[in-house]
Amino acid sequence: MLPRKRSIGILLTLLFLIKSSKQHSKGAPPTACVDQLPRHSTPNIQAQISPPPYLIKPSSSQVHQGGLLGVTIGSPVGAPVPIGGFILQARSVQKQDLIVGKFVSLPDPLKTHMTSCRGENDTVTHSSPEEKPAMTFQWRAPDDFLGSIEFRATIAQDYSTFWRGIESPLVEIVRNDTVITTNAPTSTSQTITPAPPVISESKPKPENSQLDIIYRGCGDTKLCFGVPENCAPSGTCDAIVAVFVAGDQYTFELQASGNPKYVAAGLSMDKNMGDDNAMECVRNDNGQIRLFTSWTYPKSEPYVARSESPQNIVQMQESSVIDGKLYCKFKRDVVSEVKGQTFDLANNKYHLMIVAGDSMKDANRVGFHNKVYAATEEPLALSTVGNAGGASKLLLKLHGCFMLTAWIGTASLGILLARYFQQTWVGKQLGGKDIWFAYHRIFMVATWLLTVCGFILIFIEVGKWSDTGDNPHAITGIVTVILCFIQPIGAYFRPHPGTKKRPIFNWLHWLVGNAAHILGIATIFLAVYLTKAELPRWSVNILAAFVAFHVIMHIVLSLTVCVSDGRISNGRVNAFPMKDMLGQTRQTTQIDRSIDAPYSGFRKLLLSIYVPIIILFTVAMICLVALAPIANKYNLMGA
Repeated sequence: MLPRKRSIGILLTLLFLIKSSKQHSKGAPPTACVDQLPRHSTPNIQAQISPPPYLIKPSSSQVHQGGLLGVTIGSPVGAPVPIGGFILQARSVQKQDLIVGKFVSLPDPLKTHMTSCRGENDTVTHSSPEEKPAMTFQWRAPDDFLGSIEFRATIAQDYSTFWRGIESPLVEIVRNDTVITTNAPTSTSQTITPAPPVISESKPKPENSQLDIIYRGCGDTKLCFGVPENCAPSGTCDAIVAVFVAGDQYTFELQASGNPKYVAAGLSMDKNMGDDNAMECVRNDNGQIRLFTSWTYPKSEPYVARSESPQNIVQMQESSVIDGKLYCKFKRDVVSEVKGQTFDLANNKYHLMIVAGDSMKDANRVGFHNKVYAATEEPLALSTVGNAGGASKLLLKLHGCFMLTAWIGTASLGILLARYFQQTWVGKQLGGKDIWFAYHRIFMVATWLLTVCGFILIFIEVGKWSDTGDNPHAITGIVTVILCFIQPIGAYFRPHPGTKKRPIFNWLHWLVGNAAHILGIATIFLAVYLTKAELPRWSVNILAAFVAFHVIMHIVLSLTVCVSDGRISNGRVNAFPMKDMLGQTRQTTQIDRSIDAPYSGFRKLLLSIYVPIIILFTVAMICLVALAPIANKYNLMGA
């Protein structure tokens, strides 16, 4: 009796083990939806690293939105390897974990079935562990997706032997009005034998497979131009345009990050905006993505006009918005006529321009390019392969550095000396002038020279009035330059002290000087928000800290002067530096200017603190301008 019970126990144990070894014999478990990994009870079973003996072959390389496509999985002809288990899905190329479309028919419902991972019937898997030959499934493309997809599968030969990450050639989902030149989907009959290439001819997945599709081939098969400089190899561009040429077909790709309303590329004869043909990838309020061409005007209304450019010279192939990245892929006619100008992509060279913005002027015009604006330094043949460099920004950076030095540095120091240090270092001179006046003149002349040089540099760079959209940087900058230019001219013709016109001069000199300084600082604040400046938004924190420090120092020094001015000893009173502004021609108290005013030592101490800190603020901002653009991850204040 005992041996019989022992035999039954052994038999039950064996049956249990057999059941465990085939725990997924009816298909992949729900946990395999994302990574397509079998959840076997044996933890040390790993996917094979050898080339898989299976292929996935779509019946066409293109399919319309909502269209049907045949998808065959099996082994190469002449080397049949049966399929034990599998899981098959269509995945977006740009967003690898996005499962798209759905399967609508099966070759053998007894051995396969459809399941739902992210959407209805978006996955097919096995229903039994029996060996299966090559199988063809019918798949329907989504109605709301444009772009490249690939079919991906994990296929098991038996319980312990499986290959993961088997991928099909790319399939493009195109608009319904796109003409498809590849073969129509094949029949779903199981007897169809696919004609895949030999396994040994398949190429390994490139190392940059995790990059967005627009970056793949940059420098190898495409001409790419992105912002910021040298961003294409790492796939971190704020915006990028890519051109791929195959025979007489010119394919463009555009992409911009940060949820833009539009991203556009321009073909220009120079590197400045105006008289260019633009290609616009636009996302409307309903989320639809459309492609337009337009003509740009040099700094005059209507700035951009679609009516001036034929729309049939471009043909949309695919588009998407994924993770806030607006993407369009389209073809352009090799030769086209736009506003009387012939654009011959094969025989002419063009500056590539890339712009992006987050607003529209109206339904037919894009708004200001407040996200990205850049152009290539040299005109390029679009059939060139490589990563194009942007136009030199040396003059732009020098302009910024000169203006920062002038209005944060020298102007601030010159104004401070004239206002609070006229009765300091009495008896000491530099170049035959009082110390405070000598340095005031040096700093203000430096401010004038730096400002004029900065203006000339930006005028050479832009060549004309610069349109900065809703940002009044150019306007405030021009006014600042005008005030700065006339200030030393007025100082040269200043009336002598004690004359009737001296108080008028004092008021005007004070008003113009302070207005120029305030406008200069305000213009620097506005520059932070210019697309061309590429400054991080947190630069305003440094500028705000400078303003706060400058104002506090003025308050402390003003209080010191007030206390000093009210201190009378032996008929002597310290003169308020701008006392003449009050229009007093007679002095009620005799002023002794032979010695330093009270608290001069304290004012010198404050000056010794003020000067190095102002230098630090100036150097910090110059470094930001020189090193711009700073990486986006440091852009703490957002766009």
